[in-house]
Amino acid sequence: AAGPPKHMAPVQTLQMDLNHVPNLPGFGFRKKQKHNPRPQTFQMMNGVRVECQEGVTFERPKFVKVQKSVDERRHGCTGKSIAHDDYVEHDESREHTRLPAWDALDRHCLRFYGFFQESVIESNLENYRIRHCTILYYLEDDTCQVVEKKTDNSGIPQGQLIRRHRFPGPEGGYLTWEDLQVGAPLNLYGRSIQISDCDPWTRQFYADQGSEQAAGEPLETDSFMRSQIREDGPHGIPRTAERHYREVQVGGGHVNANMQQFLEWDRKVCRFYAIMDDLMTPQFERRPFVILYFL
Repeated sequence: AAGPPKHMAPVQTLQMDLNHVPNLPGFGFRKKQKHNPRPQTFQMMNGVRVECQEGVTFERPKFVKVQKSVDERRHGCTGKSIAHDDYVEHDESREHTRLPAWDALDRHCLRFYGFFQESVIESNLENYRIRHCTILYYLEDDTCQVVEKKTDNSGIPQGQLIRRHRFPGPEGGYLTWEDLQVGAPLNLYGRSIQISDCDPWTRQFYADQGSEQAAGEPLETDSFMRSQIREDGPHGIPRTAERHYREVQVGGGHVNANMQQFLEWDRKVCRFYAIMDDLMTPQFERRPFVILYFL
């Protein structure tokens, strides 16, 4: 039997470009990964875990520059040196550090006071109503909300007017703390809110940032608010202009001439005992009665 030839040419491997292979069943090739790392989305920064991967909003975590806390130096067994009290750090980077905004600016809130006008229909007492509200801006995540103080028996929905979220900015994008100024209007979803004042902490924050806020303005009032002002008088149900109007409308509101007599002789009653002989019946009957006379 003849054996294989002694001299055989080496087999050459064909190099194929997989980009030109059609994407059909049976023609696909799965590339092998060189390594399978475990993904990490948290990193330690100044002792705080920070999510470094872009989240749902595709935004990088917000960091702020804060001053480091004063740490006492450890002297050990050598004791204090002579130049310890006179030593000053010249490197500014050693005095400040970066922290995530949700940690450094936690519970830091800017508070503004404002009002907006709302039309009132089917009422002969007023044509519009002024509603006072409070604008809260949270520095930790640049969100904002608008709330209104609840009034008993107002008949209108009050409380949280606009829920907390990122408001659209006046020139596109989102609303920032630079866009909130005392005396300027704030347009939100077709409603114009006039900012009239802010609290002292908010004024100090803007002063530290180099942007002074204007002086506060008094809140406007409408005819309904003025009608609810109580008059000075005796204790009891307050007499307001609206109450007097409603009483006259239903036929009241005038002074009762017999009111003085009613108040003086209230709960004073004359009592008499009487007996009636009933002669109309076949049998004789005597019936007792009590006669009450209210003075």
